[in-house]
Amino acid sequence: MKTNIRQFALLALEQAREDLQRDKYLIPVAFICKDDGVVDFTLRFEGEEAKQSVYSELIRLAKEGNAQAIITINDAHCIGNSSDDFLESYYHGKLAVERAPECIYLTVSGPAINTWSISVPYERKGEQIIFKDQVETTGDRLNLLAGWASSHNRIS
Repeated sequence: MKTNIRQFALLALEQAREDLQRDKYLIPVAFICKDDGVVDFTLRFEGEEAKQSVYSELIRLAKEGNAQAIITINDAHCIGNSSDDFLESYYHGKLAVERAPECIYLTVSGPAINTWSISVPYERKGEQIIFKDQVETTGDRLNLLAGWASSHNRIS
């Protein structure tokens, strides 16, 4: 049975919204989409070096399994309409220091598909999570998935 990757990603995003609303935090997850189904992973790491290692292992497993896509869902800070100057001056933690809005960040990427992302900004008001309008983009550069995501869309 072939998985509809877009539909699967949207369902996973909805689950992430529910989890964040209920738990007030989000655990990073990833899904490797292959011909014979989807394998899910809870991503655990502390620090940037460990995070890079976890994502490198995810890429290795996807390549080994001849996967079509990796879906990731993380809690992040939204960059918004950033300029090249901002990206040049970026350092780990800059968005948190500058109090950029938090968001759920979903990515779908693969060697034969154009990277597709959805950001769902939100703010915390006491015990409530208030979600804003989601923003869908294509072609985002995914530093943690370097060597995996295509820069060209070969499948429509």
